[in-house]
Amino acid sequence: MINIVLLGFLATFLYTPYGYLIQKGNNIRSFSLQLIFSLIILSFLALVLNFLTPLSKLICSPFILVSLVLIAKFRHIFLKKKYLIFCFLSSIIIFLLIASSNVYRPDAGLYHLPFISILNHEKIIFGLSNLHFRYGHISIIQYTSAIFNNIIFQDKGINFPAALIAVSVILNFLSNLNNKLKNKQFDFHFFILFSLILFIFYKINRYSEYGNDAPTHLLMFLLISEIIRNFKVSNSSKFSDCFLLSLFIIMNKIILLFSILFPLILFFNKKIKINILELKNVFIFMFIFFWFLKNIFISGCILYPVKITCFNYFQWTDIKQAEEVSIENEAWAKGWPDFRKGDIKLTQKEYSKNFNWVSTWGKNHLVKILKIILPYILFLMIILFIVRNKTLKAPQEKYIKYLIYISVLGTIMWIYKVPVFRYGYSYLIILISLIFSYFAQSFEYKESSKSIFKASILLLATIFILKNTNRIIFENKEYYDYPWPKIYSMDENNEPKMHNFKYIDGKKIYYTENNYCMYGLSPCGLSTSGIKHRKILGYSLIYKPFN
Repeated sequence: MINIVLLGFLATFLYTPYGYLIQKGNNIRSFSLQLIFSLIILSFLALVLNFLTPLSKLICSPFILVSLVLIAKFRHIFLKKKYLIFCFLSSIIIFLLIASSNVYRPDAGLYHLPFISILNHEKIIFGLSNLHFRYGHISIIQYTSAIFNNIIFQDKGINFPAALIAVSVILNFLSNLNNKLKNKQFDFHFFILFSLILFIFYKINRYSEYGNDAPTHLLMFLLISEIIRNFKVSNSSKFSDCFLLSLFIIMNKIILLFSILFPLILFFNKKIKINILELKNVFIFMFIFFWFLKNIFISGCILYPVKITCFNYFQWTDIKQAEEVSIENEAWAKGWPDFRKGDIKLTQKEYSKNFNWVSTWGKNHLVKILKIILPYILFLMIILFIVRNKTLKAPQEKYIKYLIYISVLGTIMWIYKVPVFRYGYSYLIILISLIFSYFAQSFEYKESSKSIFKASILLLATIFILKNTNRIIFENKEYYDYPWPKIYSMDENNEPKMHNFKYIDGKKIYYTENNYCMYGLSPCGLSTSGIKHRKILGYSLIYKPFN
């Protein structure tokens, strides 16, 4: 347990300074943003380096030295009390999230961890999606995790990026809220922060839920907060920051594509002029370029499994697989496994068309969504009813309406295409928060409102702490004192498994009977059946000969 606290402190202390190159400041709110931008910078560096070399400990370790140089250069910031307090708070939250947690649910064992292992042991493999189709739409956070495997953190480091994102958002929101409560500044931004932090403490409070989903939704919440905070002072730099954040979100989860529209509100508000040669904008362009290039190398598609973005003339492109994956993903998200209607048999494609899925989805997924959303809405309404005094004229800022329109559009796309709660819930929660905040800002508030807002936050924060403390002490005793982190296998000893393997044209490729490669030998995938391997200029190419 002490190990987690110490490593959490070190991870925060060492990796936040990169973000100072993008986001200045020396308070908790600024440190939290610096940490996010540090993770973005490190993700980019990992992405680019993997074109040339495996992300081995030897390659990843020098980034610690660079961090120490930055700390020394900006020691008036990073060797001061404020920053050390930030690192300490971060380590405590990381401990609550990670300690004794069943971190690795199926998705992690199936493809998150195996892909990280591939990054640590192999330079980019052409046609990697032919080994496991999920490698074709992997998230950028896997690259972030891979670069944390170095001489200090070892393989334990791959656990921290998701937790660091959670830490950044939580501390950012609490810091902003504290400042606004001190000044009784109950404006639109306050209510956005208030409603979103309540949802975080209410629902996003278990590390086992994190994977690639929760960190991305947390970043969406942060993006909205930053858009609103910077609206009146927007400039080219603030726009670029928000655009970069939205880009990072999309690289983690393509269903959140409409997040790219939020920064445009800043752009059009001030009619910002963009200097494309500015270093930050060059960085953004290079990030997009290398991400698309990586996608093409791995799958033959710019956005896998979107068929129209695939290039059929590459030897490793499997357009048929991309189409099947797209159909399967949509059908499963719409509840196809739950579909039972007498003797009626529908293919996955037929089920997803013409709203054939609505009835089945409504009886299952919709019920689950409502069970989460309705108590949240009710709690917000109760708080508002208690603290409001008299009605004032609501400000009519146009940008609020645009934020709502984008959120509605995103919610519709999510529900129409992949309506599983964990895929796109940030659209819906942001929409609820925007509507709540729009009405909330139109009231005058009682003298006691400050205390009630504080008590509400404190109540759910306490629930957040107690739930995780209870899990650490009582719930997950099967993980207590077992080797940490639990990344090698799902058994109690967490021992690396001896995977099956097959030599394919001189390349040793691993597979397992249960498909859980975990953080094991690499490259590991679903099956070696039907694939071939050859070398091109020192790079591995995995392909299917009959594509």
